[in-house]
Amino acid sequence: MEDIISRDNKKIKHIVQLYKRKYRTTHQEFVAEGYRTVIDMLPTGTVRYVIVNIESIKQEQLDPLLSLCGIYDVQIFSISDNLWKGIETTVHGQGIIAVVCQKVHRLEDFRVKENGLYVLIDGVQDPGNLGTLIRTAVGAGVRAMFLTSNTVDIYNEKTVRSTMSGLCKLPIYTNVTKDSVVKLIEEQGIKLYGTVLEDSVNYGEPSYAGATMIALGNEANGISEDILQLVTQRISIPMYGPMESLNVAIAGALCMYKVQERKLCLSK
Repeated sequence: MEDIISRDNKKIKHIVQLYKRKYRTTHQEFVAEGYRTVIDMLPTGTVRYVIVNIESIKQEQLDPLLSLCGIYDVQIFSISDNLWKGIETTVHGQGIIAVVCQKVHRLEDFRVKENGLYVLIDGVQDPGNLGTLIRTAVGAGVRAMFLTSNTVDIYNEKTVRSTMSGLCKLPIYTNVTKDSVVKLIEEQGIKLYGTVLEDSVNYGEPSYAGATMIALGNEANGISEDILQLVTQRISIPMYGPMESLNVAIAGALCMYKVQERKLCLSK
């Protein structure tokens, strides 16, 4: 483990700049914070290097981290608490940061899995909501996620933190257009279900047979009209109390698991 002692160090400057979207896009890298997130990302082969706050990291965390960095041939550097304050965004962080390579997935390479579940995110703006949806999608066995261009950046530090390493465990296609969705539906044979309050059926009614995509829309405005026009069936989650709707991350989680539950029933 090497020491970094200067704020002028290239790696320190690079990390600071990676919190800017344009710089992230140019360099195709992002910052991941937190012990569990970094530990889970190391086996994926996407981690470039790790930096730890030698004054705050716990020994029981440092030992396995050093071991894994050795196994996966990842450089690890240590810095003082004084330098650390300039590079971590979490108020009560764990003293661990990794610089990670972005995974680029191309739509032309996408191939549908028979009876697979897919999720389309259309304009979600809150990084925490998107991160939670990605994390939930991994847990629910979603095959891939598609994001329209008006959706928040998946490499925003708050999004990354909320995914709990899910970014490296799920194919995510970004800047998806209406035409791209049309091709997915027509050429790949995917049925698109939209979460909509009006003119919809209970989300537990459809069988969700075959390849299935669930569309989740913007927190305030829902699914855009462009995407809504492509929906095979509108679905909604029933409210049993005086509330019109749920947070998009909660609604998405319920829908993902309901679809998988229905698919499981069909297979029996």
